[in-house]
Amino acid sequence: MTDELLNHPGALTGDVRPTASYTLRVNGVERPVSDAWIGESLLYVLRERLGLAGAKDGCEQGECGACSVQVDGQLVNGCLVPAALAADSEINTVEGLSGTGGASDVQQALADSGAVQCGYCTPGLAMAVHDLLQRNHRPSEIEARQALCGNLCRCTGYRGALAAVQAVADAREAALEAELDAAEQAAATATDTPQPAAPEPARATEQSFSDLALAGELPLYADSELWHEADQLIPPQAQAEPAPQAWSGTPAHGTAVPVGWEPTPAHGTTADAAVYGTPAHGTPYLPTPPHGIPHQDAGIYDTAPPPGTPPQDAGAYDGTVYATDGYGHQYTGYDATPAHGIRLPEDENA
Repeated sequence: MTDELLNHPGALTGDVRPTASYTLRVNGVERPVSDAWIGESLLYVLRERLGLAGAKDGCEQGECGACSVQVDGQLVNGCLVPAALAADSEINTVEGLSGTGGASDVQQALADSGAVQCGYCTPGLAMAVHDLLQRNHRPSEIEARQALCGNLCRCTGYRGALAAVQAVADAREAALEAELDAAEQAAATATDTPQPAAPEPARATEQSFSDLALAGELPLYADSELWHEADQLIPPQAQAEPAPQAWSGTPAHGTAVPVGWEPTPAHGTTADAAVYGTPAHGTPYLPTPPHGIPHQDAGIYDTAPPPGTPPQDAGAYDGTVYATDGYGHQYTGYDATPAHGIRLPEDENA
């Protein structure tokens, strides 16, 4: 009976389980896998078939993060990924963090900061820190805590792991700045070093100016002999003399005053009387006095008396002071014409 059960086609024996052969690319190396059960996890294949025991088997449920690896740049739990589905993918494990065989900067920082005690979770923590710094070159403490929350550690309390993240970020930033400074110095040195002169480009085949197809066509190169030849054949054009600018009235502000130009004298200056013949308001030139003003009028109005003066005023004023009307106007009887608005005195003999 037992033999019949074992030989039954549906029995769960090694002969009836489906197998597959595939190739995994791990840390840049093609690793063939032959006749493997298709249900084997990536963690199992890495440890048991390929001998890469860096990833640890902690819970087999994706809870502890000890088996963390990268598949095509994504951090995954190796215990949850079927190995056959990772074929033709790029797989990175903790063994590939350092290409020289020694500890990488992440692994060394974890050791220096005291993040390694029992060491069981350390490969998963190293992969988590490596993945974080690939995505974020300067993570904050909150971002670092979020990135490490999938890795369980019962020994260190995570303070060392967080310190390792900060130390690696600082060291990589300093190395990048030093590399940039060195590149700038090298570029400056190369600029200061004299470079050999570049050879002169060959000139086009020269042709006579008379051979040009179009009349008036000039050669392309201004420094060629044909250009100078063309200049000789084309008569120089006479330059027109600029027309003299006529000055009319007062020149504009900011322009030079033309020679011989006399400005208009301001009102109220003595020059008004000399230039224009008519005194301006407020100048020493005497205005027309009221009728009957004494002798100071004699020198001015000695030829024609103002209108309205009596005949005896036709000559020069004799300087006689007449009576006043109380407003400063002087007159006596009908000997002088009073100012407008002044009543004439009553004359009984009139």
